[in-house]
Amino acid sequence: MVETIFSDKRYTKEAQAVASEISQQVQQRHARWMVSQKYLVNQDDVDHLLSRETEFCETIILYEEERITDNQRLLLSCETDKVLERRAENVVRQERHKRLGEMVQQAAGKIMETRFQQNDIARLLNVHEGFGDFASFAYSPTLNFQKLGSLAILYHSLGANILDLVNEPKFCQQMGKAPRKISDPKTAIGYLGIDNCRMLYPVLMAKPLLKWADKNTKLMAPKMWQHTIMLANATRMRLSDVHYKEPDEGVLLGILRGIGQFAICNHFTNCFDIALEKVMMELREQERREDYFACAEVTHSMDFLPGVLASWEKKLTQKIINYIEWSPRNLHLKNALEEDINDVPIYERGLHGAALGQGRVFTIFDMMSKSKAFNQEHVPYWLANMQMDGKILKSISRRNPGKFTLSISG
Repeated sequence: MVETIFSDKRYTKEAQAVASEISQQVQQRHARWMVSQKYLVNQDDVDHLLSRETEFCETIILYEEERITDNQRLLLSCETDKVLERRAENVVRQERHKRLGEMVQQAAGKIMETRFQQNDIARLLNVHEGFGDFASFAYSPTLNFQKLGSLAILYHSLGANILDLVNEPKFCQQMGKAPRKISDPKTAIGYLGIDNCRMLYPVLMAKPLLKWADKNTKLMAPKMWQHTIMLANATRMRLSDVHYKEPDEGVLLGILRGIGQFAICNHFTNCFDIALEKVMMELREQERREDYFACAEVTHSMDFLPGVLASWEKKLTQKIINYIEWSPRNLHLKNALEEDINDVPIYERGLHGAALGQGRVFTIFDMMSKSKAFNQEHVPYWLANMQMDGKILKSISRRNPGKFTLSISG
């Protein structure tokens, strides 16, 4: 079955080697894109019922053009007072600020990496055992409301998210059902239906894991969330395209593959603040008074985060994989995740590893392209590395993988 997921095109070993090399460049560029405050999520793609963006981001900018326009307007209104003053600052002060900022960023990167090395994933991300429990029974013919209900009661945040969803009027409208006030998770699960629960449970378990309220990461968090949602849905679609009997396994795969990066977002501000304090203490001990007082002007900078993301995203995913108790029934899911984080060549992967790789190729290409940040010369190599082509891209895109299509019959 795995061969049916490949494009009809076949590439020589030389072409595959070039594709692999360019894919590494694309992933490094993607890490910079993820952190950059210049690029935003395309809101037309977002499933707002499953995102927390509207709760925490003060103003949702619908299009990139709006952000540019607002910044230009802001610049014009400020030029008459502060901007000209700042431009007139002396060179020595600017150089000191740059040097101190680099010192703090270097220290923050080391603090973050040490934290990731020394702590388990439950502490770093508050991941619970619900993912493993769900995987152990969700894709079995014996899945029933009782098993789903016990999971919702055992993990309070899951039950709360299910209730929030079914009590949302827009969700009820999408389901074609009249709004009801539901306060019991088991009733809410019956309202959703088994098929929708099988698809949405991994998403709802992941929802509380990402810190949305931090103003320093308020543009990065939505990108990380949407990346994870799209990856989950695109992987499910690829399994469905080859008529695999349980395509919803792709949702769990995509969610588990995506949430490791949440830890990097969640710990940024705290690690930066600790680093700034550390640098200031060292400067005070060295009696470098001017540098010490200049630290008051050092602001949170994420310039070092692409390197952390590139180095640690896969390692954190491995920690998640190791944390979950896998049963013989779902060992193929563990294998697929490890194939992807270890960059196993597409021809050596199982079906699920291939689907996950293709889901990730689509997600990175789609999100970056909509920001006009994808190098078009890299497109054929990026697709070839996971045996994809334009036909497969269009097939996924047509189905709007940034949003989940629910079963109304539930």
